[in-house]
Amino acid sequence: MNSRFEKYLKELNKHQDQADIELTLNELHKSFATLTQSEQKYAELVEGHSFRDCINDFKENAENARLNAVVEALGVDQKLLISLINSKVDDKNLNSFGRFDALKESVDKDKAKKYFESLEHTTLLIFKVNMRIDKMLKDFVLSGGVEQ
Repeated sequence: MNSRFEKYLKELNKHQDQADIELTLNELHKSFATLTQSEQKYAELVEGHSFRDCINDFKENAENARLNAVVEALGVDQKLLISLINSKVDDKNLNSFGRFDALKESVDKDKAKKYFESLEHTTLLIFKVNMRIDKMLKDFVLSGGVEQ
């Protein structure tokens, strides 16, 4: 199936005769029979995507997973977090208009405390939890929400 998919992509990229592309696509579809019904649905989604599209999809999914992990770990307001990331802030204007302070205030302190204590296997005082919240959110926002 992989070789048929690669052949299909090559045909698309060469912009050859539409009949050749159609023939290659039909061969690819025949190989879908080896997939489960669930896998076939996803295979059909890949059709018409370039390699770049696939990379962007994987990148977006990974970034969303990281965002969701921070939201889940800290109980922070997702909309505020996304808004601050999309503002393309830097270290100098991170807290312009009190946005970073508002983000930190939206954190569920109990949830964050449990998260950090589970990471460090120790009981933390609230001021230390607040320091870790500040660092984690600052690093995440300044990185644009992507892994460095």
